[in-house]
Amino acid sequence: MSWTRDLLTGFAVLLGEAGVADWNPNGIYADNQIALTIGGLPAKPDTAIALAVYGVGQAGDDVEQPDSSVQMQARFRAKTDPRVVDDLADGVFDAVHGLANVTLSTGVHVLLARRTLIAPLGRDSSGRWERADSFDLMVYRPSPHRD
Repeated sequence: MSWTRDLLTGFAVLLGEAGVADWNPNGIYADNQIALTIGGLPAKPDTAIALAVYGVGQAGDDVEQPDSSVQMQARFRAKTDPRVVDDLADGVFDAVHGLANVTLSTGVHVLLARRTLIAPLGRDSSGRWERADSFDLMVYRPSPHRD
């Protein structure tokens, strides 16, 4: 597998265990569930959270030590009531922001996590409300050229 896959899967498991959303690695969800996916939001169900890595965090990647900084986006979607996306975002914030020196279920070690951005996105083409939050993750990421 890959380190990025392990990072996102580890956070999906963490959020599922925290009761924020329903994590199913097969991506199959009933209409009444809150889907938790990696990459993009699914067509259904209407209420969903998607996790994605999209950039290097503020601290960047050290060239000698296995310390890295990665940005993770949590994108939220809900039908009818815009407050529901805020509720979902609050759940993710409570589970992730301030997380320190934790090894995720996939073995990825998170040194520190902090939210850095909140972006209301309005409605999608189906009229569902969306929002995206960004988290800067300081992580331990060994690689062949760093000790």
